[in-house]
Amino acid sequence: MVRADPGPQRAAVSPLHLPGLARRFWSLADREGWRVMAVGGAPGVGETAARRLGARHPQANIRTHHGYFDATPGSAETTAVLAEVAAFRPHVLFVGMGMPRQEAWIVHNLERLPDCAILSVGAAFDYEAGVQAAAPRWTGRVGLEWAYRLMRDPRRLFVRYCVEPWSLVPAALQDLRAARGRRGASAAHSGRH
Repeated sequence: MVRADPGPQRAAVSPLHLPGLARRFWSLADREGWRVMAVGGAPGVGETAARRLGARHPQANIRTHHGYFDATPGSAETTAVLAEVAAFRPHVLFVGMGMPRQEAWIVHNLERLPDCAILSVGAAFDYEAGVQAAAPRWTGRVGLEWAYRLMRDPRRLFVRYCVEPWSLVPAALQDLRAARGRRGASAAHSGRH
């Protein structure tokens, strides 16, 4: 998501889909002395990940805040997290609170966040801290990372992967009907000329 106004641009995207991107990112953050903040994960996970990353990239200034807070827009806890982020003035902000919570938090607070790159990263810091195993690369290449993750954590992910997608069927059918209607109207309109 990029703001449309001419002010400083901020984007919310997922950064970890290209091989080696994380390694290149941290190398650059180290060389440039970037301030990097991560919001998300269980208490203590971010600190563990920051220690591990800091040992390899000592010039990167890394700060974390766990994701176990009331993320409701305007809540006292969200306000405190936003103040902490603003005071740190990160060059890059990672938000890893799981989908869709992390994206909703970014969107609801975008105007209150400092001008910086904002990236939704899911469980990236959990992987870095060693509290969650990343799926083998081949599963992502063949489109089965979800199945690997479901087998590893069925209690947490069953509803997300096997139930929630069905809730999208009515909206998808409505979009298909609307597209068919537009296509029919367009064909009728072009046939008159």
